[in-house]
Formats: sequence, C-alpha cells, structure tokens
Amino acid sequence: MNRWLGNSKFAVLALATSAFLSASAQTRKEFRYTVGPKANIVVVNRFGPISVRPSGSNQVIATATLHSAKVQVDDTHNPSHVELRTHLLQNVSPQEGQVDFDLQVPADAMVNVRSATGALTAQGLQGDLMLVGDAGPVVVHDISNAHVHVKTLSGPVTLSNLSNGQLDVTSVGGDINMNAVNGRSVSVNTGSGKIVYVGDFGNDGDYSLSNHSGDIDVTIPQNASVDVTARSVTGSVQNDFPLTQRAVPAVASSTGRSFAGTSSSASSSIQLRSFSGKIRLKKQ
Repeated sequence: MNRWLGNSKFAVLALATSAFLSASAQTRKEFRYTVGPKANIVVVNRFGPISVRPSGSNQVIATATLHSAKVQVDDTHNPSHVELRTHLLQNVSPQEGQVDFDLQVPADAMVNVRSATGALTAQGLQGDLMLVGDAGPVVVHDISNAHVHVKTLSGPVTLSNLSNGQLDVTSVGGDINMNAVNGRSVSVNTGSGKIVYVGDFGNDGDYSLSNHSGDIDVTIPQNASVDVTARSVTGSVQNDFPLTQRAVPAVASSTGRSFAGTSSSASSSIQLRSFSGKIRLKKQ
C-alpha cells in the first residue's frame, strides 16, 4: 500500500511539473505602432486564434502569446501598414506552433486576419474587415459602416449587430448564423451548412442567402419591409409570414418549389435559394 501511495505521489508531482514547464514555455510579446487614418492591418497566424477590437486611439497594440520557442512573430510596419506573421522555426506540432493574438486597432483601420486553425473574433470596428479561416469559428459583432468579408472551409460563422455596410460570406460547409444584420448589400453562401437569419433586413438593401444542401431559416418582425423570392430545387419551402403574394419569376416557378411576396413598402429585396435544403420564412 505504501509503495502504491509513493508511486501515486510521484505521478502527481510529474504532472504538476509538466504543467508548470508547459506554462513557463509560453512567451508574451507586445508590439505597438502609431498609424494614420484607415491604416491597413494584416495578421497571418499559422496556428491559433486572433481577436480584434478597437484601441480608442491611433495606436495598434498587438499582444502575442507564443506557446513555444519554436515559433516567432515577424513584423513589418509603416504609418499606413502593419503586418504580423507567425514564422515556424522548424517542423512543429500545432500546439508548439500556436500563437494567440489579441489585437487592438483604430476603429477606422482596414483589417485582414487569417488563421488556419484558430478562432477569429472582431468587434466594435468601422473599417473594412476580412476574416479567413479553416475549421475554427468566426465571430463578428457590433460593426458599422464597413465592408465585411468572411471566408471559411468548415468553421461556423456568427454575425450580430452589423449595420449600414456590405457583407460577403462564403463557406464550403460551415453554418452561418446572423442576428440584426443589415446593409445595402448582403451576400451569404455556404455549401452544406445551415443559414439562420433573425432581423428586419433594414431599408433599401439587397440580400442573397443561398446554399446547396443545408436549410435556410429566416425570422423577421411583422413590420419588416421586404420583397421575398424563395426557391428550393429539390427541397421544400414553407412560408409562415403574412406576405402579399406575387407571381414567382418564371425561372423559379419552372424548377422546384418556390414562393414570392411583399410586406409593407418592400424596400429590401430578399433572395433565398437552395438546391436540396428546406427554406422557411416565419414571423418573429
């Protein structure tokens, strides 16, 4: 029994030592730059998340947490352009090559962030924004007057409180969830993912939500001002919203299941398209 207790204590000590060494291997570096109006900010990360938020000044403040000594961050900068890239010093595992970025930028900066594995998050900005990922989630919220581009392979995309701008989302298979998203042009496309939209589509916007095999679920308030056309080639369509029906365009009525109609002054145009997925429009 005493021998077993001794072995157990040794195992616990070994685990604690391993955890301590792992934590101590992390290195935190901070980069600071002063930039002019609408500066370009680029961060390319091989492994790890990137979070972007406003700095409240003309400063770019990037905090990078390196998970091992086998990766470093290269930077180039001038008053109109800042670029940070992770650089693997040898063949490493994703854990060893991971860098966690916390990025603070001027609200009007034009931001381009890319990560192969990590989550991408952006909030509170007003400049154009591009987020490119693989399987990691993408979360964007509280963005105004900006052109937002999102591209993923399978990572889910969550968008909320985006206003008065443009939105382009493309995903091979990720789900796309939108809440209170409106703008003059909104284009969302995913191959097999589900699209969920909750909001009123704003005024004078042009919206296109499309996929191949996933469902499209749209919920709008009774006072929404929309002109809606929905079509699924081999899937089903369901309308639970009180639209004033109108004729379905010939190309839609001749292929698959469809409906079309307007509400209020029909200020925003909505196109819902799927090949085999179910499309549903309902009242909030």
